[in-house]
Amino acid sequence: MNRCFLKTKLALLCLACIALSSCAGKTAGERLADMPYWMGGEPDGVPPRRGTPEYEAWAAARAQEAARPKTDQAKTDQPK
Repeated sequence: MNRCFLKTKLALLCLACIALSSCAGKTAGERLADMPYWMGGEPDGVPPRRGTPEYEAWAAARAQEAARPKTDQAKTDQPK
């Protein structure tokens, strides 16, 4: 009977831990993204996830950069 009580107690403890962790507010992926790179987080310069407002702003800035002329020299500066 003591073993049954211990198993029930352990199961309830695990259930309480899972329920408490669901109230944390951040997903595991968000926690990994906030970690430093040397600890397993995302490196600097990773674009934001699709569907977020940050991604839309990043994509618009990237499209604007792609549409910009790639040569900065004026025609007068070219060798003859």
